[in-house]
Amino acid sequence: MEKLDKFYSVAPMMGKTDSFFCYLLNLINKKTVVYTEMMHAEAIIRTNILDDYNYLNNINNVAVQIAGNEPSRLALAAKKAAEKDFYEININCGCPSNRVVSGSFGINLLLNPKQVRRCAEEISRYTNKNISIKTRIGVDDYTSENILDNFLVELNNASINKYIIHARIAIREKLNTKDNLNIPPLDYERVFKLKKKFKNNTIIINGGFKHTNYNENIKRKIDGIMIGREAYKTPWIFNSDLTYENIEKKKYIIYTYIHFLKNNFEKYLFKKNALFHIQNLFNGYDGAKNWRNLVAHSVRSKNLNNLLNFIECDKLKVI
Repeated sequence: MEKLDKFYSVAPMMGKTDSFFCYLLNLINKKTVVYTEMMHAEAIIRTNILDDYNYLNNINNVAVQIAGNEPSRLALAAKKAAEKDFYEININCGCPSNRVVSGSFGINLLLNPKQVRRCAEEISRYTNKNISIKTRIGVDDYTSENILDNFLVELNNASINKYIIHARIAIREKLNTKDNLNIPPLDYERVFKLKKKFKNNTIIINGGFKHTNYNENIKRKIDGIMIGREAYKTPWIFNSDLTYENIEKKKYIIYTYIHFLKNNFEKYLFKKNALFHIQNLFNGYDGAKNWRNLVAHSVRSKNLNNLLNFIECDKLKVI
């Protein structure tokens, strides 16, 4: 699994890459880096949102994604995250949602590299953690290669080395967040060209990737692949040992995860999202429909024992 560990990572996804999903991914592959769902700097500063990650055994494979545009506030949030020992501080410069755009952060920051540089420099005053940037190849009619190139030049002056590039432009206001993940066409060649120009930077490509078996040809062009929706739908792809036939190992992982949830829910609040993460993980197996229905029932009843019994009674099988 060495190549998987180094080359592939999990994209930040709102409502999906929460602390429970990070825990689940850790059971599948302890070395795969997961990026948390976007958290605004103010939420990190004013609440205990990061405490949700306290029960992770190795938080050093979890990168925290922070949103905002005020250097001093981003720095305070990053300091708080660094104290938890997150793997990396990632600044969101790519989210195109209406709420984010109206707040003048996210994808807006692609057009304001000097402000992002001020944010990165202020964060560096508070922590030695590595800082990365996630953005897109352009926004609206600002699609000239100079836009992204100049962005990297400016941020390199703040000693930023790592950039995660979603290989689509973003279209503000006219498209919602979901459509921005599908309608703008993918342009992988633009990202490959960026890597050629910025050889000394770590460039990770994101957008439309569905597995972890890409050949050496793409690996020569880029430093890594970040996988989003498919990583959530089929996280088994991050462990090459977890083939379709290896259902027993998969059941063991989910059984362990459910036991963890039981202990967690006894101490803290019940979180239905934690169960949504496993609802579709046995799709393609005999018993998958019953499993999905049972997970939905457990969400309503807040009782996980039926899920454990279902696994113990060997009701999931290879077709």
